[in-house]
Amino acid sequence: MAAWNGVKIENDVELVVHQNENLGSISDLLTPAYRKETVLLSIIYFGNLLILFGAIVFIPLALYSGFCGGEGKAPEHKCEEIKQDSLFQLALILSGAVLASGAGYLSAMKLGRSISLKMFSVGGFISTLILYKCFSPRVTIITFFFLKFSQTSNNMVSLIIVPELYPTAIRNTAIGFINSWGKLGGVVGAGLVYVLYYVSPYLVITMFATASAMVMVSSCCWSRETRDITMTDVVR
Repeated sequence: MAAWNGVKIENDVELVVHQNENLGSISDLLTPAYRKETVLLSIIYFGNLLILFGAIVFIPLALYSGFCGGEGKAPEHKCEEIKQDSLFQLALILSGAVLASGAGYLSAMKLGRSISLKMFSVGGFISTLILYKCFSPRVTIITFFFLKFSQTSNNMVSLIIVPELYPTAIRNTAIGFINSWGKLGGVVGAGLVYVLYYVSPYLVITMFATASAMVMVSSCCWSRETRDITMTDVVR
């Protein structure tokens, strides 16, 4: 393997195979060494995917029902065809998520994981607060764009952190455990948007604002930088 990678190994190097290791234990994720990070990442995943999956349902509803701020009245519950203008607006908003994948990666590489989490989480929280008021349809579209951009960028940074943070012995367990919270957030967000929107748009925006506040607080509490850190293979 070393020869394939063009790496020279000294003759006195001893290769050791770890045996009888307890692999994939959830209890290892909750030890003092990883407890804080596991809880924070679980909250970040939950909040981000609640907003992102909720937005998949909410934005088309908002576009064809004339949504303009959470203070507006609940629309009538009826099916309508999405107009060409709404499709263009939807494509514009979703482009924020595409751009965010690159922005999140570049920010994490250049600025570091910790500061990137904080920066994008604050942007997402501010975007949800702006949605409470009705300024103009154009401002609403721009706000949706920045909401998708900020939350997707934050989620991209957290995706980079997880494999860097945990040792090989528990990495897959950590990824599965934290992702499960994200999936739960996605189900909750997508389900509640359709129910709450026809009761009051205010409730939907409040749900998004609460989730983004959770992400922002968790991101601001994050203090462990994983850039350029060599992790061990086993749990110490």
